[in-house]
Amino acid sequence: MIRVCKDADIAALEGYLKDEPYGKAIAAALAEFGAEAPFETVYIDEEPGGEDAEKKVRGVYLWLHGTLILYCKENQVGIDFLEEMMGIEAPRMVAGRKDNVNIVSWLLTDYDMETGKALPEFTDREGSPVECLGRAEHEGEWAVLRR
Repeated sequence: MIRVCKDADIAALEGYLKDEPYGKAIAAALAEFGAEAPFETVYIDEEPGGEDAEKKVRGVYLWLHGTLILYCKENQVGIDFLEEMMGIEAPRMVAGRKDNVNIVSWLLTDYDMETGKALPEFTDREGSPVECLGRAEHEGEWAVLRR
């Protein structure tokens, strides 16, 4: 089940986002802006558990200034959800781990995919860098989709 993330969910996401640069970048944005800033929307994909079971996170999707940063550890990207969201607003850029971004490329056939980027430049709608996403700890094997 994919739902909008609230500030109260941030602590529960820390463990899921801590291992790879894509998750760390999303965690940095959450730490900087929270989950409810007017220029972003954060979605959490969680596997419903029983009444006493803790819900298992399957993915996190950050729409920030028209850019989608996604992170799904087990590559279970919510393709139906993304198809619906991209019908509302096509992203300026999609960034994340190569296998995650490759799945999104099936929806955005007019976008070009770049791989092997150490760290994409994340900007706001005016083109200014989003500082919290440009840290060395976020460097890795990024894949990016752009028109």
